[in-house]
Amino acid sequence: MNKKNILFVDDNENVISGIQRQLRPYREQWQLFFAKTGEQALDLMAQYPIDMIVSDMMMPEMRGDELLKIVSEKFPGTVRIILSGYADEVSLKNGLEVAHQYFSKPCTAEIIREAISQIFKIQDCLKNPKIVTEVGDPSQLPSLPKIYHQLNAAIANENTTINEISNIFASDMVLSAKLLQLINSPYFGLNRNISNLTEAVNLIGLKKLNNLVLSVHVKNAFPILNSEMEYYMGYLWQDAGRVAELARLITLSENQQEDRPDQAYLGGLLHNLGLLIFLSRGGDKLKYLLEQVKNTEIPVADLELDIFGFTRSEAAAYVLSLWKIPPRIIEAILLQNRPNDTDYDDISALTAVHVAACLLKPSVMSACDRLFDMPLNTVYLQRINKLERLPDWQLLADKVQASHADK
Repeated sequence: MNKKNILFVDDNENVISGIQRQLRPYREQWQLFFAKTGEQALDLMAQYPIDMIVSDMMMPEMRGDELLKIVSEKFPGTVRIILSGYADEVSLKNGLEVAHQYFSKPCTAEIIREAISQIFKIQDCLKNPKIVTEVGDPSQLPSLPKIYHQLNAAIANENTTINEISNIFASDMVLSAKLLQLINSPYFGLNRNISNLTEAVNLIGLKKLNNLVLSVHVKNAFPILNSEMEYYMGYLWQDAGRVAELARLITLSENQQEDRPDQAYLGGLLHNLGLLIFLSRGGDKLKYLLEQVKNTEIPVADLELDIFGFTRSEAAAYVLSLWKIPPRIIEAILLQNRPNDTDYDDISALTAVHVAACLLKPSVMSACDRLFDMPLNTVYLQRINKLERLPDWQLLADKVQASHADK
């Protein structure tokens, strides 16, 4: 196995020494390089094929976000990470636009190691040239809207006010309309009409705003032009909402902290993005896939691999990696059919998305229910010591199913 080359950039000698010491156990997997300035980093990258660069933000001469912007232009294949102990709102916003991931100091070696391992696993899975041929060259695919990065930066800054968030939304007419439509829908069950954006933002919660931006963007980015395929669209989004809701409930039932429930929700919301890509771009191959799904008992993932050369999960992970969605969420989507491939031995977004997608069996598309079917991997659940939790998760699934049946 070829070693991956990782370059760490930080002007603090103590930080560099600490990283060298902490990551020494992984020297069989990774070749580590170190630089104290942006110029040194670029010189090293001109000499060696660097797979990943991890840079501090506040450095003399050249800031981390400035360095990563140059790296993105000169070495677009290199994964870009910011590891910083300081960030004002502008720095955070700039960093999020050029980095695939952003970590705050102090950061444990285990968190860094896990993030690096996840990213490389995703990269290895997505080197399939057929994905680029069928889904599209990165330069031709839609990129995430600027408002997503603005929201991320605003949410990460604890001084941001609700009014400032609503002003970001107000700059996008479509999203403003969708936000008001969502807050006034039966899902929220309010007994009055909300027409004020600030009030809507306050009621819906910040994390759900990013999910709303993503789901609206995904629909616009991969439009369904074939009227036959529109038949599947309604169910796809209904299924996405149910799986997202159950995945979040599962993580909460396991006392997952911080952003883990939100990771699970977003993973569930986007878990069938690859199917949407197939529906929007599949042509004759998609028609053949749908015929085979109806007329054979071959596992759907095997059919996708045979017909397209890759699965819907890989197609989604490819697009989401270009959009710089956090690796934990991409892993949940990429490995949803084969969760035992993860190195992580505890519950994660992957666990929640896999279980949620398996427990919520299709109920309204009898002609094509296998398109959304997924076998539960009990070997994986046994491995992470969560198999005995299945009956409780099934009760949560029944509640989600019942609540959506009433809508």
